Amino acid sequence: MMSAEDILAALEKIDQQLVRLIADRRELVSQMPGGISVDQELEIMSLWIDEAVERELPEDAMEKMGKIMSQICRKRGE
Repeated sequence: MMSAEDILAALEKIDQQLVRLIADRRELVSQMPGGISVDQELEIMSLWIDEAVERELPEDAMEKMGKIMSQICRKRGE
């Protein structure tokens, strides 16, 4: 069984990876010619929801996170 300190260290590592992945995604979106279309964003949102269902995560919260992710990435790409 992991100690509380080990768990916190593992969570910190995951959070660092998440931030790095968000930055990577934002960079890729900025390279997309013309940006991501509305249809593509809807497809991406569908993926977020499908993945949430598959992993038994709350759909509504994952949808919100997907929308926030789109906003973060869109701002750099605009």
